[in-house]
Amino acid sequence: MNPMNRRSFLKKAACVTGGALLSPGPLTALAQTNPQGPALETKPDLVAVKSKDPFVGAQKALQELGGIETFVRSGDRVGILVNSPFKNVGASVNPDVVLAVLEKCLEAGAKEIRYLKDPHRGYWERSPKSGALATVIKSLKYESGDHVKVEIPAGVALKEASVAKDLFECDVFINVSVTKHHDGVRYSGALKNMMGLCPFSTNSFFHWGTLRLGWYGDLDHLNQCIADLNLVRKPNLCLSDATAFITENGPYGPGKLGASETVVASINPVSQDAFCCRFLGLQPEEVLMIPKASRHGLGSMNLSRLRVKSLSV
Repeated sequence: MNPMNRRSFLKKAACVTGGALLSPGPLTALAQTNPQGPALETKPDLVAVKSKDPFVGAQKALQELGGIETFVRSGDRVGILVNSPFKNVGASVNPDVVLAVLEKCLEAGAKEIRYLKDPHRGYWERSPKSGALATVIKSLKYESGDHVKVEIPAGVALKEASVAKDLFECDVFINVSVTKHHDGVRYSGALKNMMGLCPFSTNSFFHWGTLRLGWYGDLDHLNQCIADLNLVRKPNLCLSDATAFITENGPYGPGKLGASETVVASINPVSQDAFCCRFLGLQPEEVLMIPKASRHGLGSMNLSRLRVKSLSV
């Protein structure tokens, strides 16, 4: 199966990258030096919003990234992959972050929202907003459980994979991850979250490979497979929950919690992870999947070359 989404059959999207680090100073200077009048603010590539309310933080991040309408149009089918199958706090995305995204998708006129990986039982009840947003939750469709075999010609270690069929039946793909510790690859975020689309048979190959050295015996192979899997389909939008997250015993937890009270939104998973690994005290180069995915052209890990905006609300 050719790994592309429904919309890509009709047209190829142009991708614009680069730019300078955003700050109030440069933006003000641009406005003052534009001879044609007030300048249109350049949209950032990545937004980090610090807030004590994850719901508010997530919606502000979407707004600063250009608004949900930049990604979701009326009548679109939205597929949302959320790292939420674990019961321990800090091992799954805070449901308020997800609810903020879902509400905005519905406001944008999404025809359907498909949850690509079912959450653990009682997940929504963890949110104090679940009652008020019950209609939003009830609008969701959950994973079908069907998988299709996808060829990955550009993959280095992974040449084919079984992937959730639902991924290819949506117009817009949103990846919502939690920034957290992982016993094997050290950091789990947007790139690692893609494994949630695969059955155990595929994921076990990531871990065991052909050398059979053990679950984490060949970390280079594991990280390369994760990078290769991300070639199947690039998200239209990424969000990472770094509000409260496990800093040990990942990916399941329980474990000691870190709390940066930050929600990060971006246009690609490489930049997202390159930024968010800092919350675990890591540099992008220390998380092998990040440079490997960057070499696939899935995004830039060089944050100095990106338009990054950080703010508090």
